[in-house]
Amino acid sequence: MGILSSWFSKSGKQQPASSASPSPTTSSHPSAAQTSSNSPAPSPAPIAPTLAQLEAELQQASASQVKNTKPIPKSSHKWLNKLIWTGVLLGIPAGAIAIANLPYPAIRQPVAKNAPILLVPSYMEIEANYKKALANIEEARQLIESPTSPQDLDRGSEKLKEGKTALDAIPLWFVADWAEYSSTYRWVGYDWRFSPAGLQSARVKVGQLEAKVFQEQNAQQTLVTADRGLTTAKSQYQQTQSATDRKIAVQAWQAAIDQLAQIPSTTLAGKIAQQKVVSAKREFQEIAGLLAGNERTNAYLTAGLELSTKAAELGRNPPHSADRWREISTLWEQSIRQLEQITPQDPDGYKEAQRLLSEYRASLIEVRIRIKNEEEAIRAVESANRQIADLWRNFPTKLSPENRNRAIASLFSINAELEKVKSGTTIYLKARELQLDVQQKLKELQKAP
Repeated sequence: MGILSSWFSKSGKQQPASSASPSPTTSSHPSAAQTSSNSPAPSPAPIAPTLAQLEAELQQASASQVKNTKPIPKSSHKWLNKLIWTGVLLGIPAGAIAIANLPYPAIRQPVAKNAPILLVPSYMEIEANYKKALANIEEARQLIESPTSPQDLDRGSEKLKEGKTALDAIPLWFVADWAEYSSTYRWVGYDWRFSPAGLQSARVKVGQLEAKVFQEQNAQQTLVTADRGLTTAKSQYQQTQSATDRKIAVQAWQAAIDQLAQIPSTTLAGKIAQQKVVSAKREFQEIAGLLAGNERTNAYLTAGLELSTKAAELGRNPPHSADRWREISTLWEQSIRQLEQITPQDPDGYKEAQRLLSEYRASLIEVRIRIKNEEEAIRAVESANRQIADLWRNFPTKLSPENRNRAIASLFSINAELEKVKSGTTIYLKARELQLDVQQKLKELQKAP
């Protein structure tokens, strides 16, 4: 207000001075003064508000602001104070209870002796963990010890982990001081379910179930591996056509069956594996029988081919003696007997054996014919030689018509015997030479007078 008063006081003093002093422009320029005198008179300036009026306006504005502002009721202050004091009164006991329930024996033991009621929250938490552990372990035991599918084992493993976590939440020092806490609980009238023996039994059961789960998981992995190997071996056996590849596939098949049989029967995977082993062995026996038949067929075919090869080698570059032809015939007969052992149970081998049998039997017939021709040729030449010897021994010195006719008849008989010698025999050329001599002699006798 002092600043405003001084400002208004200065402005009030300056206004009369400015109005009394003449304008410098008017005094120096008379023409301008005349011009201004002829112009109309200016309107009077507005009257400035006084200091009292301004102070009154300011007081009125501040009064209106104070009037519009609502004062804070006293009841709100009371509720705020009550809320603060309530928080303080509740926070201090809650903090004290939280400190008393800290898992430190140095704090808990004095509290348990003097004010055990303060430890009820931690007791309730421990018992809740204990009951939760027992429930989860029991459910896990049912699922793990009597599973019906791999999903049961997975569920049991999860429940076992939850039960173990709940057991681990029970502090070890609590077990050591359990007798004192148990008597305290009975004193307050609470039915206490916890016992160190039960806790130890639960921990032992958890260890046993963990070992069981480990065995089940290993057995399950072995089952998956063996089943995959069995499927692969079957597929390879069905797709391959080579006897060697089939033998390899059968060996893999047998290895997969052996792996299935080694899975412990006490596990779920072992029970499933036993069922698979029964069906796999049945199929394998059928395949093994076919494979054994194929092996026998291959053995008979191999033996027959070897014997026929020897027979063909001995029969090259004929003619041969009757003894050699008999040896060749024996080889063909043995080869045929080997092929006749192949049964129709092996369609492919039987078809090949029948084809070879037709060839080998034809070769055997040809060899037998050669043996017969060789034997007949030898007998014919021997007979011809005997007749020639008799003829020359009894040939007359004087050739009478009767003796000549007798000699001609003998020569015809000798020629007939030599005609029996067929080509392809060892004695054929000799028989032809002898026959030419006989025919020449026969012509001479026929021309004689």
